Amino acid sequence: MRLFALVALLASGGAWAQAASTSEPGGGVTEAPAETTKVLGPFRADARFTVDTDILLAYVALGVNADLGLVKLGPGVLAVGAGLDYGFCGTVCLLVGAALGGSFGIRNFFPQARVSYHLELPAKGANNTLTKVDVYGLVFGGVVVSSMNFGTTVQGVKVTASSEGVGPGIGLGAGGSYFFTERVFVGAEATAKYAQGTYKDVVVVTPPNSNVDFRWRDMYSGWSISGVSLRLFIGFRI
Repeated sequence: MRLFALVALLASGGAWAQAASTSEPGGGVTEAPAETTKVLGPFRADARFTVDTDILLAYVALGVNADLGLVKLGPGVLAVGAGLDYGFCGTVCLLVGAALGGSFGIRNFFPQARVSYHLELPAKGANNTLTKVDVYGLVFGGVVVSSMNFGTTVQGVKVTASSEGVGPGIGLGAGGSYFFTERVFVGAEATAKYAQGTYKDVVVVTPPNSNVDFRWRDMYSGWSISGVSLRLFIGFRI
């Protein structure tokens, strides 16, 4: 009786092991199929480093962002993410500061949330270029923190001005990634953005050889970084 129970137990264990793995003819184990396209899948993430400027480096914007695939929805995958853009005035501010005999700078920080939709392309065949491409549309929004600073000395009189402002930033766009290795990709995002607000300005004038300065605080001016841009990026799939 005990021998019969032992034989039954071994037989059932062998059947379970055979059901747990798929075998090819000849005894080989079939591995899980590889990715057929590079569309961002559920529970996969893409991290990017972005740059946006012109040939004259008048204004430079650097950024990092990431998207996490959530769920397959229709012909694509819905994803959420976050990003941070840092923009600063380049050659134009250097020229303005030099012309005024001082320093001049503009900086913008834009933390943002992102929602994107990654479209499954009709890619067929191992050598089809579309199997290495991920295209998506996106919307994003957040808060922009902007600042401007100026300082110069004229005939011994020191003049400084500083401005700070906070305003909303929202936008939409489309992007595409090309995977030149299994995980590393390059691409671009074209976006249209609305971002503007009001500076609170502080101007300080200090006469020469004086410990007393004159300040003007109740001054306001507007700022805007709205517009259309094309951001290039390099990224990594996690």
